[in-house]
Amino acid sequence: MMWLATMVVVLTVWGLGCGLAGDPVGDPVGNPAGETDRPAGPEVTLRGVVVCSAQCAEEATIGDPTADDHNYLLLYAFEGTPEVRAAFDGVMEECYPEGGLDVEQARRLQAEMDARIRYTIEPGPVAEANHEEVEWRSLTMAVTGTVFERDGRRWISPTRIEQAELTYPARMVAPDRPRVRPGETPLRLEIDDDLYLKCILLPAGRYLHGSPFYQQKRWQDEYPTEVVLTKSFYMAEHPITQEMFEAVMGRNPSIRRNPQYPVERVPYGDIQEFCRILSERNGRTVRLATDAEWEYAARVGTSSPCFTEKYRDQISNAGNDRGDPQPVRTRQPNAWGLYDMFSAGWEVVSDWKADNVRVAQVDPQGPPVTDPNVQEYGNGPLHRAKGGGYYEDYRPNMHGAVDADGICAEGNAIFRVVVEAEPR
Repeated sequence: MMWLATMVVVLTVWGLGCGLAGDPVGDPVGNPAGETDRPAGPEVTLRGVVVCSAQCAEEATIGDPTADDHNYLLLYAFEGTPEVRAAFDGVMEECYPEGGLDVEQARRLQAEMDARIRYTIEPGPVAEANHEEVEWRSLTMAVTGTVFERDGRRWISPTRIEQAELTYPARMVAPDRPRVRPGETPLRLEIDDDLYLKCILLPAGRYLHGSPFYQQKRWQDEYPTEVVLTKSFYMAEHPITQEMFEAVMGRNPSIRRNPQYPVERVPYGDIQEFCRILSERNGRTVRLATDAEWEYAARVGTSSPCFTEKYRDQISNAGNDRGDPQPVRTRQPNAWGLYDMFSAGWEVVSDWKADNVRVAQVDPQGPPVTDPNVQEYGNGPLHRAKGGGYYEDYRPNMHGAVDADGICAEGNAIFRVVVEAEPR
């Protein structure tokens, strides 16, 4: 089992930047130390997470070789010397309570990690040879070299960098414990005269959306920002089944047929029509979740890091378009009673596909389709998708993409609905 990932960032204004105040990650203090002015010392091997500093800069500069922060790799070291291990253990003991993190605790954890165990890897041939590997993602790595301090920063001058395996602390991979409970009375959403869908009332709240920089695995588009959701909402306890979709729409586009499998590969326009019909039938607004709502529900409102190990009991084969698919509600629900939030299918949400913004947000709806950052394949702009697996990685803060025809590059597209709490 791999160990911790990228303990990188302190957001000086949460969601707006990273690094200690007055010490932006993309601009190391002074010039990088050279052989002539670096204190001599023994070589050590430090193991932790390496990330390109562009991943935590206030402005997205990944892939821009002219950007000031392009050439800096950051190491968040958790093992290697007794002093490093003691520093990491101290931070965990002081800042990571049993049961997980809220927003303030997540802020404090990142601040202490940044202050105590972050190293800037000295630029040069060894660092540059590994830069491409971590420009778009973080990796657990072992960095061998000489450690020194300059202008208030820890540096390591590397002679060797290689991938490594480490072990996550047990409390980081323990299942999340929500601090607030869902509503006691579910909503019965009528599909037709004979079918209904149970929907769970989720409370308003705030949480850390995206991936903290100490999380491994993570991708560059998962920048962490605080999100505030000001309104409660109902979420369907499982994805829309083929039986439900056919009862409303009179057709079933799925390849693998079973009434209790999630309906798959539904064009986006048909999802909207399905929601419109149910809205009229029930006198409530039925729609897709936003990306922020979906992730909040999957994380049961917490701001803890997201590791696949947390969700093993929840991961289902629902929505699998090959192999052995499963009906909905086959595996365990999360702590808010939601099934199949992690499955073989990717759940379409309403946001257009773009990297996470790097500012805090209230009730975010995603970018407009005209935003130049919205991504597309050859079939127009894409919508985000959530909850599916990518190389055995299942996390609520990871994003897939689905086109207008319901085709998902990462797997099979499915969907579930939310219902606004106030009647129309």
